[in-house]
Amino acid sequence: MDALTKAISTLDITKELVPLEMAKGVLSTLSSILTVVKNTMQNKDDFAEIATRCNKIAKSIERSTRGKLETEIDPIVTQALSELQSFIDDIEKTVKAKERRAVANRAFSASMDRGSIAKWKEQLDYFLRMCNHELIVDMRMEIGDMARTLKGGAVVQFESNCEPPPPKPSMFFGRDDLVRDAVEFLKTQHVILFGPGGIGKSSIAKAILNEDTVVARFKDRRFFVRFDDINASQVTHGTFIGRISGALGVQSNLLSSVKTSLATSETFLVLDNAETFQDAASDADSYRIAEAIDELGSPPPVTMMVTTRNRRVSMNLRYATIDVPALEAGAARQVFTEIYPVDGSQEIVDRLLSALDFHALSINLLAHVAGENQWTLEELMRSWGQQQTQLLHIGDGKLRSLSATIELSLRSSSITKLGNDARRVMEIAAFLPQGINENALGDFFPDIPNIHSVVDTLCRLSLMYRKPGAYTMLSPIRIHISGTHQGRDIASVDLTHVRQYYYTRLADTTDEDDGGAWIGTEDANLERLIAHDLSQTTHKDMAVVFHASIFGLPDGNRPTKLSRFLKAVRRPRSGKAPSYGKAHCVLVLGSLAHTLCNVTESIDLYAAAERLFLLDRDHNMAAWCLENIARDYTYLGKVADAERTLQEALTMRRKYRVLSSSDEADINLRLGDALICRGRLEEAIVLLASAREYFEHSRDATNGLSWAMSSQGVVELSSGNCLAARQHFEAGLSLHTRLNDDVGQSSSLIDLSTVEVVKGNIAEAHKLLQEAFMLTTGGKSTHAACVALWRRAALASDEGDFNFARDLLRSLHAELTTFGGRSDVAIPIATYISARNELFAQDYQNARDVKYAIPGVRN
Repeated sequence: MDALTKAISTLDITKELVPLEMAKGVLSTLSSILTVVKNTMQNKDDFAEIATRCNKIAKSIERSTRGKLETEIDPIVTQALSELQSFIDDIEKTVKAKERRAVANRAFSASMDRGSIAKWKEQLDYFLRMCNHELIVDMRMEIGDMARTLKGGAVVQFESNCEPPPPKPSMFFGRDDLVRDAVEFLKTQHVILFGPGGIGKSSIAKAILNEDTVVARFKDRRFFVRFDDINASQVTHGTFIGRISGALGVQSNLLSSVKTSLATSETFLVLDNAETFQDAASDADSYRIAEAIDELGSPPPVTMMVTTRNRRVSMNLRYATIDVPALEAGAARQVFTEIYPVDGSQEIVDRLLSALDFHALSINLLAHVAGENQWTLEELMRSWGQQQTQLLHIGDGKLRSLSATIELSLRSSSITKLGNDARRVMEIAAFLPQGINENALGDFFPDIPNIHSVVDTLCRLSLMYRKPGAYTMLSPIRIHISGTHQGRDIASVDLTHVRQYYYTRLADTTDEDDGGAWIGTEDANLERLIAHDLSQTTHKDMAVVFHASIFGLPDGNRPTKLSRFLKAVRRPRSGKAPSYGKAHCVLVLGSLAHTLCNVTESIDLYAAAERLFLLDRDHNMAAWCLENIARDYTYLGKVADAERTLQEALTMRRKYRVLSSSDEADINLRLGDALICRGRLEEAIVLLASAREYFEHSRDATNGLSWAMSSQGVVELSSGNCLAARQHFEAGLSLHTRLNDDVGQSSSLIDLSTVEVVKGNIAEAHKLLQEAFMLTTGGKSTHAACVALWRRAALASDEGDFNFARDLLRSLHAELTTFGGRSDVAIPIATYISARNELFAQDYQNARDVKYAIPGVRN
């Protein structure tokens, strides 16, 4: 939907800018096609690539015709426009015919077959190739003009305040081959450095920036733009361009200005921690950033290097990829002994570094903690051995040795003697993307008299570092602290003093002060704090507003042709507005309640929606409400009620002839789940196989197919067939991975974890559940996040790791508080697991009294 909306807007704006009527007609027709798709088509996602091509077409047309008379347009472009108009006229007729048939059949939407869409994409690609011919000519002419201007003695004021490139790291071992390969690639193409967090990508990029041949070629036109001090949720196209323009010293945040600056002479541009902008807040911004990278890297004078953990690269440029491996043993030993010179067995050092997977950041951290504690190698090895098994359970999806090493650093004597103060400082630093303003340390931590000593200690251990004006931490450490010690990245940490400092300063900002200029240096911190505070207060309030507004609408019958006619010719009396649509609003409220795990409430809302749909004589949607009620009954364990409700829905569909093959397959899925819960596996197998067969041969049936795979896996697991269960679950995971569906992948990973539990592979089950949880952070799916957390807590309790189980249950509490509110499913289960954990820990008083309420909510 975002891609369609953006494309329509671009087409409409460009239509007003181009001078040629032929071009205006093409853009108008494309906008009309996408508008019909947006308003009518069910399979909107299939048109995403069409929307992308329309965007590019608009830009190509605007560029090719801007400021030109018709006689000045390249004949290739004119011919392409003529051919395109004829072609898209046929598309418009096709989609509008679909729209008319949908309206005539009183359907809510239509669907276009994917074969036709694929052919349309090929035709649009052909047009783009024709138009790009003109773009390349224009671009070369502009660069030539620019070069001639510079040669003539004109001065272009772009880089008056550009940032100097960072120096080569003082400790740099074992990477010479990588640097040499990268420099060779850079002679003819761009380069991407891939690797996990803390592996050393940024250090390698800085070393390359300072290679003699690179310095000789690019001189002072070497720029390093970092993105590790901002959250992906805060990245927009504007912030992305702003970062680059700031490094270049360009007094404009326009893409055209940055592009012109880069193309003035040979330039080397490094974009560090690219995963931040690759996961931008919205798909529209992500798309625009990808396009901007293509534009910035296209001019021949520009050479780019990108460092990233994310392999989803969408650059339409010629580039070489270099995977950054862990350090080799010899280089790892050099790093370790450079920080912590020791006399002792080389074999012990090598064994220890091997346990760290030769991960650069982990080695750095461990060497610092060893030196700080003045451990011998044997003492260091013993401490590592005592911590490793427990700490690996905390893994957050990165190299497990990183988590273990960070935890070991946090347990060093230098940190533990500071009590909880060090952790508090790190949690605040992890929460604030731009770090802690060095002048605000006393305001943030007024109750820590030795705050500067605490921060100095953290910096000595490389857990934090100082940059101009602030104390912050490396991105891998930030992610670990946020995920492990705060339960999730929206903190449960006490932000009272942070909030007081920023909000007081905002309120007191005056022209006599600095006019608010300070906000520009801490804007990301402010955005994070405000977004966090809003997320804590708006869910409940908004729900109350929506409930009151929607249920305040009058009930009413479905409008007839006569009532629609009367509505058109005269305004309804006050308070007598047609209520068609109230049923759908209530249905959406039910879906929202289900998403937030408020299952009892969702059942009531679906029942209210069913009544309203029956008033409208819409038996198809009424049956759909019953099917959703049945699903929620299953979640509550009321399996007999679920089966009865499904039979009621099936009877209604048959009676009123609204039973399609898709509906029948969907009901078979739901009945299959109910029958599994009741132990009637043979009946369930038949229904699930029938449903899966339908969905495998049906278009746009991804959810149904995934559901069938998961349920079939549950049947096989219930029958003791772990191998068959795994095959079904892995098929579902593969399906969701292809679609980049994080919530679907999470559900499949949770399914796979049950197989590992049955087989006794508890460590692997923990790993899968943690990965599932990370995929659902940020409120993507409260239910899936809660399932992953409570299952991990139960496993930890079974293993006797009672403190870790308590940590996970606190994380679950934070998840529900932030995104779930009241939960009829998660709260009873969490209460049971909490009590069970205390019982296993032989804390009988707590086991008897444990409660798991959400503050301010009656459960």
